[in-house]
Amino acid sequence: MTMVENVRNGLLIGAGPRGEEGREPWFLDPREILRTVRLRWITVLLPVLLLLGLAAAWTHLNPPQYAASTQILIDPRGLQVVKDGLTPPDQASDASLLLVDSQLRVLTSDDVLGRVVDRFDLAQDPEFQGRETLLGALKGLVARLTGRTEPPADPRLAALRILRDRTGARRLERSFVLELGVTSEDRDKAARLARGVAETYLARDAATRSDTTRRAGEAIEGRLAELRDALRKAEDKAQGFRARHNLVGTRAQLVSEQQLTQLSDQLGAARAKALEAGARLRQIEGVLAGGPSDSVNEIVQNPTITALRGQLAGVERLRADAEETLGRRHPSYQAALVQEKAVRGTIQAEIRRIAAASRNDYQAALASARTLADTLERRKADALKVGDDFVQLRELERQVEASRAVYEAFLVRARELQEQQRLDTSASRIISPASPPEKRLGPPTPVVFAAALVAGLGLGLVGSLGLELLAGRVRSRRRLEGHLGRSGLDALPRAPRGVAGAGAFRASFGTARGDGSYEVALARLRHRLAAAAPGQRPLVVLVTAADDRTGKSVLARALALSAASDRERVILVDTDPKGLVTRDLGAAAPRDLPATLRERGTLGEALITLASGLQVLPRPSDLPRDLAGRLADALLRSDADLVVVDLGLVGGNVVTERLIADERIPVLLLAVSARRGRLAAVDRALKAIGAGRRPRIVVTDVGARD
Repeated sequence: MTMVENVRNGLLIGAGPRGEEGREPWFLDPREILRTVRLRWITVLLPVLLLLGLAAAWTHLNPPQYAASTQILIDPRGLQVVKDGLTPPDQASDASLLLVDSQLRVLTSDDVLGRVVDRFDLAQDPEFQGRETLLGALKGLVARLTGRTEPPADPRLAALRILRDRTGARRLERSFVLELGVTSEDRDKAARLARGVAETYLARDAATRSDTTRRAGEAIEGRLAELRDALRKAEDKAQGFRARHNLVGTRAQLVSEQQLTQLSDQLGAARAKALEAGARLRQIEGVLAGGPSDSVNEIVQNPTITALRGQLAGVERLRADAEETLGRRHPSYQAALVQEKAVRGTIQAEIRRIAAASRNDYQAALASARTLADTLERRKADALKVGDDFVQLRELERQVEASRAVYEAFLVRARELQEQQRLDTSASRIISPASPPEKRLGPPTPVVFAAALVAGLGLGLVGSLGLELLAGRVRSRRRLEGHLGRSGLDALPRAPRGVAGAGAFRASFGTARGDGSYEVALARLRHRLAAAAPGQRPLVVLVTAADDRTGKSVLARALALSAASDRERVILVDTDPKGLVTRDLGAAAPRDLPATLRERGTLGEALITLASGLQVLPRPSDLPRDLAGRLADALLRSDADLVVVDLGLVGGNVVTERLIADERIPVLLLAVSARRGRLAAVDRALKAIGAGRRPRIVVTDVGARD
């Protein structure tokens, strides 16, 4: 016992309590994950190898692809080279977007792509003829076997389909720019094809516009002859009507109408002249009647009267001077007075002459107005006679003008379209030519293999954990503690090879002492058992298991040998129906155990003593059920320090169940193998034992790191 107490805790595997940390799920513990990986390394390795192989096959069957792109500006306005172009120069925004989307379909149409196939001779390019896959080869083989062979596909159609699959186009957001992309196994070929598709589209668009213009021009040319004949017929009809009805004049007005208009104008002018002459005459007659003459322009502006008035002014000055200096009786004064009267008479005579001229002008104007009025009335009567004919003539002339307008419009339009055929009015152009791409499409090969490796490891790890969960193995004390919700379970490492064999009971092993981890753990377990049942003498320990019969028997004999090596009096009792301890012992009991129990004798009569001092009670060939209670009494009355009873499996036989249910035996060990034990079996064993008696679970075969 001193050896056990002085051993360092680091050597006692599973010696101390683990607390609540053992209750967390085992698959969240890195140590349990590593243990699962070590145990199921094939399961982890297989997905890795499979995915790496798939990655290698994928990289081999899928050569690198390079995508080259180019950008084309689709200007919906076009170039208005001539007036009234075929395409309207301005369109609504929504209509423009629809036009660009329509051109997007034209860009990737079979018409454009087919011309690219012919231009670059893709029908002879192995890349655009497709590679035969394994599935295709199998289909071909089945078709040949069934006699349903299909004719070989057209190389041009095959190249067109592949080019269609490798060509994509889209309209950039909020713009009239189309982005075209073409993929190929060769970066230079991808750039050439992208440029070729864009150039073919632009050339095809220009040719379509020219062809549309030509067809429109031809349609107009076809109508020109009909319009020319219709115009000629309308003109002949109007001219014939004019000749039959003697309607002379211009296209807009007849001669009679022109004369009527002129006479009307002349009559108005004559009447205005007569009124003016009458007004002048009345003013002059007013002057003759004694009125002032300064308000009449004819008198004021007359040069003769102006000269006479100058003479009158000189004579009046002479008269005034003579009157002032000589007096009125002087002859000079009288002569001046006579001269003044003579000048005044001359002025009055000149005014009367002007009045007579004005009167003659007035009478002539009145006569002219009357004549023009008479002539106008006669012309009006003549115009009324040709009014109906002129209305019909106007209708015919309007028909002629309409026919002439349509004919001239068609003629001008035909000439414009003839010239427009030679002009490219499209404003679409390549704004970003395609260049060889630098990087291939898809992830690089190292990334593919790295992803396959990571995915394989993930699948393998998840698969291993899943299989481990389905297997329900114990594997470690930590996992069992987490499953049961109990901490501080006892644990023993894997037993040395000699303990599990028949040689364990021979003198050579029995006299040996060891200080290995297994022996130290056994000593610590015995120390705990003694501390758990103080004052018990002898200390009876029942050893059973849920599904590990071999591990249970090894634990029972190891406990007994460990105590015997410390010079304790130990009895090892074999009650297992399989009798593993008895079989390995290879010796028969001195007396039959059932007879000894019936006669209530001591166990010493049926014990076999080994050289190490260990006493073994072999299992008889038949142990009746009614002797289980007497066996317990005999064990409790023995003079040994420790009695280890190797029971059968829980639920295996009645003797085992009765000894487990005997409350006088304080210690019940449930051996659970970490390698071979199953969690479901442990649950069934604990349920069978019942809640009234709580066994002490000992996990065997644990790893060195548990």
